[in-house]
Order: sequence, then C-alpha cells, then structure tokens
Amino acid sequence: MLEEFRRYTSLQRDQAPLVHLLIYLRRKGGFVQLNQIWRELGPSGGGPFWNQTTMINKLDKLERLEVVTKEQRILPSPRAEAKKKTNTFYRLSPASPLYPHIYSMLKIYKGEDESYSSELVDRPLDHLCDLSAQSSGGDPLVERELAAAVELIGEVFNLGPDEVRKMIKDRMVRRGTARPPPKEARKEAKREKPRSD
Repeated sequence: MLEEFRRYTSLQRDQAPLVHLLIYLRRKGGFVQLNQIWRELGPSGGGPFWNQTTMINKLDKLERLEVVTKEQRILPSPRAEAKKKTNTFYRLSPASPLYPHIYSMLKIYKGEDESYSSELVDRPLDHLCDLSAQSSGGDPLVERELAAAVELIGEVFNLGPDEVRKMIKDRMVRRGTARPPPKEARKEAKREKPRSD
C-alpha cells in the first residue's frame, strides 16, 4: 500500500491539495460529510480545491489505497421529512500506516509573540511516505520524533510527559481510535448502569 501511495504522490504536480486534504481529515478525526469537506476546502472556504470533481477523485483514489474510509448514509432530507437522501462521508483510516504520521508534514515553530504557528515541510508527501516506511521497521528516528512531539505539547500546555501521554490517550479514547484501559472501562460501565433502588 505504501509503495502504491508513493507512486500516486509522485504524479502530483502540486502536493498542497492532497496534503491539505489529509491534514484536514486527521484534524476532524471522525467521519466528515463530503459537502462539509467541499465547503471548507473549496474556494468558498479559501481551500486548495477549485473543482469539486478533482477533490472527489482524490478522495476516491485514497479510498482505493485504503488511506481513507468511505461510508454512505441515508439521512432524512431537511426540506421534506418524507424524503430520504444518501450522503457520503469520509474519514482517515486509523489502520493505515500513514495515519500516525500525518502531522509530520507540518513544521511547528514559536513566533516572536510566543504563539505557535505551523507551515508545511519541504516535499510533505515524500516526508510522510519516508516516515511511514521507517516506522513499520521500528526506526528509532520515529521514536525521537514522537518524543519531540510529546515535549512540544508539554511546553504548549505546561504539562509533564506522563500528563501529555494521558492527554493524548484520553483524546484517542474519546475519538474512538483507542480503547480505554480495562479498569477505566469497568468504571465507565458502572457509572452508566442504572441503579435498581
């Protein structure tokens, strides 16, 4: 899959639209309706796509590469209760080897006013492919990058490394990309169980 993705990215004359699409889906976390993606990444939202067909073609190709998951849902029409409408939703697949490294395409830096900003690294898709390939082999460079990310989050939120890891884990559990620890899952089940008295 990684090799096929690399071949696909090498055909991109302009990497920015695909990069923005991947980062957008990663930030959203769950399923996002196609209409919303177009609103936010199309010309009205100031995004990189000027043509909806181009965006849909990229999403379909990413689905074939198993980078994104596509889902069709039948929803009631807002105009007429009796009518039902099929809507398309997309999300980044957490099982994809690219998933953990999407944010590596961004370079984060601190500005003069102490605020944090980000910009794309050079050749972001190549960088993403390289990191994903290395992590499957357990490259220590990836571990160092993760450690640097934990340190950066700690600086931003003024937290220790353990607190940062807990914060990341809690967020993953809330988004459904990780399961809660067994003890916490039992506590949650007890809280939700109705009392019989």
